[in-house]
Amino acid sequence: RVVGYEDDMAEGKSWALGQFRYGINEKRTLQEFKVNVKDSDGSTIPMLQSITLGIDSNYDFPYACLYRFRVHGEEQLITDDPEYE
Repeated sequence: RVVGYEDDMAEGKSWALGQFRYGINEKRTLQEFKVNVKDSDGSTIPMLQSITLGIDSNYDFPYACLYRFRVHGEEQLITDDPEYE
C-alpha cells in the first residue's frame, strides 16, 4: 500500500497511489509498479511531496526486511481535454 501526501511531513490529505504485491518468485528482485493518477472519487492526484509505504502482509512471516524502496517519477500533464490524449 503506497500513499502520497501534498506536504513533506506526510500529515495532510492522503492520496491512495495503489496496492501492490511483490512477486517473491520473480526472476528479478527489482520490480516496478504503476501508480494511480486519479483518486477513487475521480479527482486528479496533485504533485506530492512525501510518500509512505505500508506492508500489510509478508507471506505469513512474522516480520519484513525491507532493503530499499525507491520512488521515481515525472510531473505529468493530466487533463480531460482529448487533444492531449
